[in-house]
Amino acid sequence: MRRSEAWLLLAGGVVGLGLAEAGVRLLGLARPRPTGYAPVNTARPVSKPRNSLGYRDLERAVEKPPGARRIVVLGDSFTWGAGVDFDDAYPQRLERALARRHGGAVEVVNLALPAFKTDDELAVLETQGFAYRPDAVLLGFVLNDAEEAASAEKRRAADWIRTRSEGPRLLDRSALLRFVRLRLWATGENRRRIAAYRAMYEDGAVGWKASQKALETMGALCRGRGVPLIVAIFPLFGDPLDERYPFAAIHARVAAAAARAGARVVDLLPAYRGLRSDLLIVDAEDEHPNEVAHRIAAKAILPALEEALR
Repeated sequence: MRRSEAWLLLAGGVVGLGLAEAGVRLLGLARPRPTGYAPVNTARPVSKPRNSLGYRDLERAVEKPPGARRIVVLGDSFTWGAGVDFDDAYPQRLERALARRHGGAVEVVNLALPAFKTDDELAVLETQGFAYRPDAVLLGFVLNDAEEAASAEKRRAADWIRTRSEGPRLLDRSALLRFVRLRLWATGENRRRIAAYRAMYEDGAVGWKASQKALETMGALCRGRGVPLIVAIFPLFGDPLDERYPFAAIHARVAAAAARAGARVVDLLPAYRGLRSDLLIVDAEDEHPNEVAHRIAAKAILPALEEALR
């Protein structure tokens, strides 16, 4: 190759990269995409009512009012309503819907807290939940509920160390290179995440065994008191909700375990099938369900609660 041709080829490559850089910047491909939902500041008084027990709920008298119907709800940050206004979270939506349909006093007592696992929820049900004399118990199950506590701590520590070790990158000044790097990172991270969740539900996995045991105990305690137990299984919104969703088999395992425990199962995955997952999360950095996702969950769970109250 002659020198003039080499220079021409190099110039063409530089021009091509420059055009690609300009295109990525103009299209905003290196920036997080908006979800269509504005996350709320849950520290505001209207968004973060905290009762005297520390739950994100109204003050509830332990003594059930005469003629009232009660549902005790257990869960983690999904049920707590991370990133959405208090009134938009699915427990509050269920309370309003049930009150309208039954024409009387209906209370949905929310005893969820972020980072709760199934055994934590069982402990709350035993020590606090049954004191409210519920007519039904609703458990919002998220797939990380079966994560072993020690594994969760190790994962969070590893994520923190990795984040701290990643200093500012000179190449991140380029939108094109930043876009490519983020795509490669997201692909690897998603593969690691899928493998971790599948391992979490393998036979003999410590966290999954503890979760199954907690479900069995929860079901037995509810049966002994004549209280229906409903288990609603949430999908993970960081993945496509179509045929590519990687955790359908895990939903089936959780549903089977809950059914063996005597619970009525509401798998929420069909309610979200075919919807864009990026429009159901709080924002690109927070994969908690947004107001739209909470509305869909409440609608899907409502028939099971109405049947329990009948």
